[in-house]
Amino acid sequence: MSDYSSSQSDNDNAFAGGLSDPDSIQYRHRRQVFDIINRLHSHGLQHQMDLPQIAVVGSQSVGKSSLIESVSGITLPRATGTCTRCPIECRLSRTDTSWSCEVYLRVARQSAEIQFGTPITDKAEVQERIRRAQQAILNPSRPTSDFIHAQPLTIGQNEHSFSSDLISVRISGRDVDDLSFVDLPGIIASVRQGGREADIREVKDLVMSFITKPSCLILLVVSCETDIENQGARQLAKQVDPNGERTI
Repeated sequence: MSDYSSSQSDNDNAFAGGLSDPDSIQYRHRRQVFDIINRLHSHGLQHQMDLPQIAVVGSQSVGKSSLIESVSGITLPRATGTCTRCPIECRLSRTDTSWSCEVYLRVARQSAEIQFGTPITDKAEVQERIRRAQQAILNPSRPTSDFIHAQPLTIGQNEHSFSSDLISVRISGRDVDDLSFVDLPGIIASVRQGGREADIREVKDLVMSFITKPSCLILLVVSCETDIENQGARQLAKQVDPNGERTI
């Protein structure tokens, strides 16, 4: 029995180490599956297929952006109130090349993704690129080139407050781990003066469209300042995953 346990333990350790060792067959198999799922998402097939995905969910101003920044190593746009106004997909991929980042737009009215600007090699430029990409998503009647090259970027009133169209941020490099997740707009409890009450329902429906899928892993970000059970994002997660089997 002890020999079996020792052998099983060695196998488990070899498998766990193999997942992070680029030279192991376990890593290569995992990477192939990872790349296939990402390509299916790129073609918008998540609407026809239940593709595995990690969704970062939380109420407004609970620290979702800080968590994502610590994982991805990039800085997201900051603003008073709601920062994220459309889904932002982050794809991290380990490569043998130096660090780089590419931004794409995935919009419902087009079958192919839209590359938003040239590849970025300076992490300091990512925040502004994402900010401009989000403005392009929220103002679909204007060509995307208006938002890439405008200096400075001045918009005024956006055509939409929120959108289900998606920004895909793809980061690769030698020190990057393979991971893919999507950051969703924060759940709105109430709107400020002059805001749209319809935004509350729009954001809720957007979040639910992701987390209702059985293969979606819900990464729930909560505030320690209030009771977890009373937070809107927690209540939505419990609706679709009452036993907490896929909620972290």
